[in-house]
Amino acid sequence: MTTARLAGKVVLVTGAGQAPGRQFAVRLAREGAGVIALDEGAPGPTGHPDLSSTVAVVESLGGRIVARDVDVRDPRALDAAVAVAAGRLGGLDAVVTSPVVTAPGSVEGIADEVWHGTLDRVLTGVWNTCRAALPHMADGGSITVVGSAAGLRGFAHLAHHAAAEHGVVGLVRSLAHELAPRAIRVNSVHPAGGPADPAVPAPPGSLVFDPAADTPEPSVATGDVSGTVVYLTSDDARLLTGLTVPVDAGLVPR
Repeated sequence: MTTARLAGKVVLVTGAGQAPGRQFAVRLAREGAGVIALDEGAPGPTGHPDLSSTVAVVESLGGRIVARDVDVRDPRALDAAVAVAAGRLGGLDAVVTSPVVTAPGSVEGIADEVWHGTLDRVLTGVWNTCRAALPHMADGGSITVVGSAAGLRGFAHLAHHAAAEHGVVGLVRSLAHELAPRAIRVNSVHPAGGPADPAVPAPPGSLVFDPAADTPEPSVATGDVSGTVVYLTSDDARLLTGLTVPVDAGLVPR
């Protein structure tokens, strides 16, 4: 451990078996948090999720971690996984949801199943995660949803993803109001770029974000995003809720 900024807190991280969720989990553990690491067992677009590697790194730091193989699109399985993990770590204080990778495509070229699949992963996955976590969360906790700049503006060939992420922003703002009586803060973080499957060539004019890369956008690295996540999860951000935080080197205002 290097600091204890989050000492005593338990944080749930989705997508923790691959980048950038693994980096979030490790950074949170370095700051003293116990980690509930969730990811699917099936191969994903950025490679095969490997929760065991995340567990190994966190444990090498002396951290506490419970990992569960679960699909956030399956609410019953998610409810069960969160209940078991929260029980093992003694509760739950915060949630961090990781961004979802999608393939770019034109309006005419995006198949119905891709549209619905994007909504399921990007929007419904966050909804399911919040609903599974809330019964176990202590008052005064936090939820941080990590997306991309596509949640704050439109991009050619990413209409399906931008629509889903804009829905997430609406969810974040609504939950911030609804959970205010419990002092649970809800914010979203938007790194530069529109998430895209690196195996699929991007059409001209589209903005590609590879979450596994060190620099998805010039001057924006995974560490910058992780630092923002830690801050919003910490008590230093106790008065911040309902915010959409761009981490984009000025991309959105341009």
